[in-house]
Amino acid sequence: MAKAGESKLITKTRDAAAARHKARYNELLALIKRRMVDVVESFYDIGEALREIVDKKLYTEGGHKNLGGFLRAEAIMSISRANRLIAVVRKVPRDDALRLGQERAYALLTYTDATPDDDSPSTLLAGDARIQGTPAASASVREIQRARREVVVAEAAKRPRTDAQRKRVKAKGALEAGARKLLREIGLRPTEIHVGRTSVRVTLDLAQLERRLAKG
Repeated sequence: MAKAGESKLITKTRDAAAARHKARYNELLALIKRRMVDVVESFYDIGEALREIVDKKLYTEGGHKNLGGFLRAEAIMSISRANRLIAVVRKVPRDDALRLGQERAYALLTYTDATPDDDSPSTLLAGDARIQGTPAASASVREIQRARREVVVAEAAKRPRTDAQRKRVKAKGALEAGARKLLREIGLRPTEIHVGRTSVRVTLDLAQLERRLAKG
């Protein structure tokens, strides 16, 4: 029913949009429930459907206030699991995610988010990066999680406590970032860069260096 002073065209347009949103909500809900049966291979499709529901707030079409309410009412999955799936589809391309699998894709995502570099899961997979000594593409969830914990601890130890320390850390970080960028430009990804008072120490994976030298 049209509100006072509202034209029939506006009412019709609004009702049509509401109908489309309701239909899309039902379609996505049905897709998620179907894919839950084959979640090992279809987790990416589920993540994409959840992302659309969140981004467009389609959960309101089912009478829910937020994603958590939608998930509980429809008995689909926990909010933490849904957030992991959404994070993966936002940051990991489909082909890479399916090759890694749900758990490894998310683990690799959290690892790259924790590192100070601007790497993404895809750049690690495309290069010669290693995690705990294992190529990133074949590193286990446990190895990736262990590497992430080490990064988090190391980064926490770097946090400055005084203004002078903050300035030194900022300058050191800029030098490290610059050195990594230069090395990436020639096809090398260092496992460690240490900036000292008068020198910089770079640690490279031997196999990676040999492959780069072989390319000429």
